[in-house]
Amino acid sequence: MFHVKHLLQEGLKELKITTVEEKLNKLIVYIGELLRWNEKINLISRDLTKEDIVKKLILPSLIPHRLILPKEHILDFGAGAGIVGIPLSIFKSETSFTFLESKTKPITFLRHIRNILSIDIEMLHKFIDPQEGLTMRYNSILVRGVDPESVPPGIGEKLIYYGEYKGDKLKIKSSLSWKTYKVSVLS
Repeated sequence: MFHVKHLLQEGLKELKITTVEEKLNKLIVYIGELLRWNEKINLISRDLTKEDIVKKLILPSLIPHRLILPKEHILDFGAGAGIVGIPLSIFKSETSFTFLESKTKPITFLRHIRNILSIDIEMLHKFIDPQEGLTMRYNSILVRGVDPESVPPGIGEKLIYYGEYKGDKLKIKSSLSWKTYKVSVLS
């Protein structure tokens, strides 16, 4: 586990995120649980090692950490195993996070993670039809592995999309890069 901790510390330093031992340990526990649960229910690619998870999933998910302000309400749209929302919620504990996921297995995993890490996150276990929308409004919507155009309009001030947006329905406000990873801020 030392190697994973070192990779996390180095990556956090590159991302200009202050490393707090307690938060670092929560990330390590999350990675361990992700791998353990992945053996039974397919949450992520089974080819990924702990090091791959750190380099390809955890650290890239933290790229927009400076965009998220204290007291904001964030929605992780199509949360899956929480690859984006869990690391951000660990480092942005003063921010309110809601995880929206339609599938039962990932929601069960997220409830488990919420309990063992003692993080304050909400869960919405439902499918959202783009025409239906949500009654709640969020400051930011986190989108990874989901087409940003499938997010119902009017539920958030900005979309933080993990990738380079190629569509034409939404406007790119800005983008952030770290290594080979790109995050687009859309409106």
